[in-house]
Amino acid sequence: MPIWQHLRVALVAALAWALLAAGSLAMVNSAGAALLIWVPAGVVVAAFRFTPRQHWPVLAALLLPLIYITMILLGSEAIASIAFTISALAQAAICALISVRILGGRTALPRSARQVVGLFGAAVTGCLAGAMIALPFRAEQTFAEFAYLFLANVLGILIITPMVLHVGGIILRIRRGRALEFDREMTLALLACGSLCFLALRVEGISLMPLLVAAMVAMAVRFGHAAIYLTLISYAAVATVLSLGGENPVAFISVTRDQGVLLIQSWLLTLLATALPIAAMLMKWQDMQFELIRRNSGMHENLMMLDLSEQMAGIGRWRMDLVTGEQEWSQRMLEISGLPDHFEPNFDDLRELLPDKGLELIGHLARNRRAREPFTFDYKVNSPEKGERILRISVLNEFDITGRRIALFGIAMDVTEQVHRVQALDLARGQAMRLAAEAQKLANTDPLTNLPNRRCTFGRLESMVAVAAKHDSALTAIMFDIDHFKSINDQHGHQTGDEVIVQVAELARRQARQADVVGRIGGEEFVWLLAGVDARRARSLAERLRQAVESGIEGSPLPNVTISVGMAQFRAGDDGDELLARADAALYEAKEAGRNQVRRAA
Repeated sequence: MPIWQHLRVALVAALAWALLAAGSLAMVNSAGAALLIWVPAGVVVAAFRFTPRQHWPVLAALLLPLIYITMILLGSEAIASIAFTISALAQAAICALISVRILGGRTALPRSARQVVGLFGAAVTGCLAGAMIALPFRAEQTFAEFAYLFLANVLGILIITPMVLHVGGIILRIRRGRALEFDREMTLALLACGSLCFLALRVEGISLMPLLVAAMVAMAVRFGHAAIYLTLISYAAVATVLSLGGENPVAFISVTRDQGVLLIQSWLLTLLATALPIAAMLMKWQDMQFELIRRNSGMHENLMMLDLSEQMAGIGRWRMDLVTGEQEWSQRMLEISGLPDHFEPNFDDLRELLPDKGLELIGHLARNRRAREPFTFDYKVNSPEKGERILRISVLNEFDITGRRIALFGIAMDVTEQVHRVQALDLARGQAMRLAAEAQKLANTDPLTNLPNRRCTFGRLESMVAVAAKHDSALTAIMFDIDHFKSINDQHGHQTGDEVIVQVAELARRQARQADVVGRIGGEEFVWLLAGVDARRARSLAERLRQAVESGIEGSPLPNVTISVGMAQFRAGDDGDELLARADAALYEAKEAGRNQVRRAA
């Protein structure tokens, strides 16, 4: 994001802080409201989290005078206003720094109980630091007043910060042309939660507060993270309205107004601590679903390979669903067992074919019920047409996400009369697999350099862009090509030119990390994709590659060459083509500037 956009974020955050602070204090001083959540604290933390850390000084420089001026206008003394301003900025910076490290991304959501605990710890740590800075400059206050203000800041950070980031994401999607969808169901559910909170706070003699916990959990399960924060905001808004005029918002228990306010704040924290782990667990469950879909897709490809193996090697396959009892037999499996094509075997039929009524087979399956790897055994069956046959069976257990065995997948081969064919069959099956692997390698590998080719490289790029967009992680695209390559071909011949390309490819392969992708996308042009690397580290790696090519390989008879390098960092909303286009533009700048250098896209 350009620096001017970060300046705009900082300016908006500062103005929002000023307006919210003035409005909140007006409600307290003029309307007698109990301010349960200090909303400005969440706004400032969101601004720090949204802004890359290298631009934090700019953000603080813009926030500082506006917050200070607001404090002066609200009646604070000059020295106290400076202290309160520094307190607010220090509090926000500490919370943002710890939160980003815990979550692994500036706008990421908690995906585990550990991260939820870390977020609470970040809020408490930042608020304690801010309170210690401001404490000497505050008017004398009781412990209850200190606790009230402290909890208001903690709640503001934990509830308002993610909501502001969520709203920011919605605004970005609207700016990219995506329509804003109105969720009527969630809106009605929020109104119902607000009404329930009103009843829970106003009904005397009975506590309905546990119902608020149930409603909070239901919102988390049904709508996810955003609904948690909206529900808590609705609870806080109802309690604030009930406190207008200095009233005690709590009626179901006999306490003072200050005690009632602290009670509601503690309830809000409890609700948040209850709902966030549930939402995190649901997100993790969704990730597991996506992984299961991916594995099922891989299983489908494996089945296709098994069909080929059946035809070439005479192998039959079957699957048994342990939940429904249904079985699926391939055509070859029916042939091996001596059964007619239209036969639909069930477990009772299978037991009748076995000399021991299936006891040995059941024993094999029971002993290996927890096995995660395939297990193999030989077994005898009675075929109506062929008599006793010996099958070599390999079985793989299938498990659901809870670890319960739900199905058996097996392949079988008749080895009664042709044991000596085992080696030949294994060779044929291995040859089929090798042919498939070689075909896949040829389709995805550049034959000259043995690097991923253009098709494979672009496919990996799209996958890496999808991961970076989903997890808000870093991704760098580096494009480089050989300087004056045409003159090398003209002076030394195309054979030498090809050898130069191979040497540059080898140097790039040596510089790349194990998880990186280095591909040749045409002629003397290459792409290097680095995931999880910030801009500074990526530039250092690109410069190291440039120097390695310039130095060449010691003892190589090839002419010395240099490369020009362009690099670009993934930005929210980029697709693979846009990322490479910016890297290509940077490469062009490097060429125009004299070659043999690294340029980074704006």
